[in-house]
Amino acid sequence: MTSIGQSFENLGSPTLPALRDLALQVAEMAGRLSGGVAYGLRPDAAAEDARSVAARLIQQCSHRVVRAQTSYADGPHEFNDPLLDRLHTQLLARGGEVRMLVTGTLLQDEEALAKLTELATAGAQIRISPCGLPTAVITDGLVGLLASERNAPLTVISGREAVQAISLLHDAVWTQSTGLVPAHRGWTADECSVRVLQAISRGYTDERAARELGLSVRTYRRHVAALLAQLDAGSRFQAGVRAAQLGLIGAAA
Repeated sequence: MTSIGQSFENLGSPTLPALRDLALQVAEMAGRLSGGVAYGLRPDAAAEDARSVAARLIQQCSHRVVRAQTSYADGPHEFNDPLLDRLHTQLLARGGEVRMLVTGTLLQDEEALAKLTELATAGAQIRISPCGLPTAVITDGLVGLLASERNAPLTVISGREAVQAISLLHDAVWTQSTGLVPAHRGWTADECSVRVLQAISRGYTDERAARELGLSVRTYRRHVAALLAQLDAGSRFQAGVRAAQLGLIGAAA
C-alpha cells in the first residue's frame, strides 16, 4: 500500500487537481493509519474523544501558543460544527494561532460570512481554498480531528504520518489560496461590477467589454482599476481567478 508520505514525495510541485485528489486520499488513509484512536468506536464515544482533545488544547493555551490549521469541506454542516466553532473561538481568545481554509461558496451565505469576519477580527488568518479539502483541524502537527467523509462526525487521529500529511496538505493549499479580508474589503456586488468581472474573466478586449456593457472605454477601465484594487490583484488575469475562487461572480450573477 502506498503511504501518505510516499504520496507527497511523488507529487512534486502540486497542481490544484493533484491537491484535490490527494485530499481524498488523505481522508481515506488517515482512517487506516489512526491506530483505532477513535475509529471503530461508537459514534458517541468518538465524539466524546474529540471533545476531550479540544478541551485539552484550549487548556494548554494557558502556558503555550497552540497553533491550529483548519480546513472546511464545502457545506453548511461542516462550517457550523459547534465543536470546531468553540475550539477556534477559545483558542483565539487565549492567544492561540488559527489558520483556516474555507470554500468560496461560504461567502455567498450572509451568516457564514459574518462569522468568518468575526473570526478574522479576533485574529484568525482565513483564506479561500481553490480546491476541496476534508473538514479537519491539526494542532501543532501532533494531533488532529478529522471528518473522514462529508457530514461524518469528527474523530481523533494521532498517527504521526497521517497528522503530518494533512498538515503538509494544508500548507500546500494555503500558498495557492486567496486572503479573505483583502478580497472583500469594499466589495459591492452591484450589477455593473459583476458584469465587469465577467468580461475580465472571459478575456474580452476593453473595446468589446465597454461596447457590451454600454460604457465608454475610459469608464470601463476605471471600473477595472477599482476592481483590481478591491481584489488586491496585480493583473486582470489574477482578478478573474480570484473572483472565480471566491465565488463573487456566481454569487451575484
